[in-house]
Amino acid sequence: ARGKLMFKLADLMDQNVEEITSLDALNAGKPLILVKLVDFSDAVNALRYFAGAADKIHGETLKMSGSLLGHTWREPIGVVGLIIPWNFPTTLLFGCLAPALAAGCTVVVKPAEQTPLTALYYGHLAKL
Repeated sequence: ARGKLMFKLADLMDQNVEEITSLDALNAGKPLILVKLVDFSDAVNALRYFAGAADKIHGETLKMSGSLLGHTWREPIGVVGLIIPWNFPTTLLFGCLAPALAAGCTVVVKPAEQTPLTALYYGHLAKL
């Protein structure tokens, strides 16, 4: 279910690419073409990659010495706090957010005070 929601967010980002990239360019003071070709595409690719990995996180049973078995569990670690710098607000947000969400963690995001607009817009998209 997590992967499906993450793919849905990536699709919503693709549908709103013009608005998101314009907002990110104005917010961070970057050239629009750079935001479209690098920042935005890296973010969407990271989100799709980890959305695909969300259902592949499993534990393992390991053979130990003698008749013993070792069991590992892959489970969320809890709450993940993200402090996003101003210079790459979209790329760094999804570079950290996507793996945490795929693992099932709760995420609290604190964007830089200089570039909060795109993080707020992504929050808006996530609610849809």
